[in-house]
Amino acid sequence: MIVAFSTISAGAAIGGRDVQLASRLCDGLIAHMSGDPAQPFIFRSFEPANGGSRLHPTLENTGFTYDNALAAIALYACGRKAEAGRVADALVLALNTDRYYHDGRLRNAYRSGPVVPGKEGMLLPGYWNSTTNSWEEDGYQVGSATGSTAWAALALLAAYEQTDRPAYLDAAGKIMEWIQTAVADPQNPGYFGGFFGHEPAPDRVTWKSTEHNLDIYAADRWLARLDPQRDWEHLGEHARLFLDAMWDEKEGRFFIGSMPGSNAPNTNMSGLDAELWPLIAVPSYAARSGRVLEWTARHHGVEGGFDFNDDRDGIWLEGTAQAALVFRLAGRAAEAEPLLATISAQVAPDGLVYATVKDELSTGLQVGPNSAPGDFKYFRLPHIAATAWAVLAAVGYNPFIGMADQRASR
Repeated sequence: MIVAFSTISAGAAIGGRDVQLASRLCDGLIAHMSGDPAQPFIFRSFEPANGGSRLHPTLENTGFTYDNALAAIALYACGRKAEAGRVADALVLALNTDRYYHDGRLRNAYRSGPVVPGKEGMLLPGYWNSTTNSWEEDGYQVGSATGSTAWAALALLAAYEQTDRPAYLDAAGKIMEWIQTAVADPQNPGYFGGFFGHEPAPDRVTWKSTEHNLDIYAADRWLARLDPQRDWEHLGEHARLFLDAMWDEKEGRFFIGSMPGSNAPNTNMSGLDAELWPLIAVPSYAARSGRVLEWTARHHGVEGGFDFNDDRDGIWLEGTAQAALVFRLAGRAAEAEPLLATISAQVAPDGLVYATVKDELSTGLQVGPNSAPGDFKYFRLPHIAATAWAVLAAVGYNPFIGMADQRASR
């Protein structure tokens, strides 16, 4: 299939092989869509490897909000507006038909596949536990992480700019209003990590994430241009001040976030996305690219790609795609090409990029506040988010900024 690509940023130096890769991956995404062509749709985040055994029950019907937001943006970057719109419509439906909440929040995941709301609204993932004879839902999946929610707003802003449909802009505004109301730190700059667990009283997450706060900054900055009547720019500055506090001038890198209950930087670990995303999400940080990319290469680089954290135990393909995009947008396209070559060699037969090269990859992070340290891992499964980031890297498309800013950066 020939794909008509959307706006591409300057300095991207897009070659024929990269266009072919993006086209191949967009076709792979679309091949996983089912149902009526006009029906809202949620991608299943992970697929079984090479037609192998079934997924773990907690992933069998799970579409993470972050993954789907990225997929929508990637499909818009491919010029596949109809398919992207199905995902955007699902996010709007999720916002408006939650079984309990009506305050502008989204869950971290929804039931994958063509969307058919139940009597209680948008369906959530889960499975029947035959041992306990009960329906099980994962505490993270039914919770609301701040960054995941902000990514949905970014996808809806992209949808609005592609379609001029007010429902998308309104939904993005509601999401960001919830973030401001529910997770803003009233005493210090920045926004907390969100909520973990089931309604009616999920646990509040008291640490702050660099990644989450830059997602908020980017969405509020984008909203400020589209909706100048509101004070979005000021709200975004609350996040940027936290990001400033997470900058380590001595080492030339960003801390991953703060310790629980404080603004003290967490110096015990690092995360690749917390290093890379600020460089393309916050314009004033672009000048730091040289130092940050040098530090990142030393601490996260492995042969052929990048690891999630600094134990360097393998290639995280989603993050490797993020690095390729940042190199490309920083005018260092030659350094992106080997990373894209790695990704191109890691496409599953079903058309999606694997999450990892090795069977398992550590992150150093926890799934939930009471889970075992380091229990959040990636596995070698075809992954929607890895595929979407690879599309964005291949075409040099910045997911944090609107069309006007994409054109201005040419």
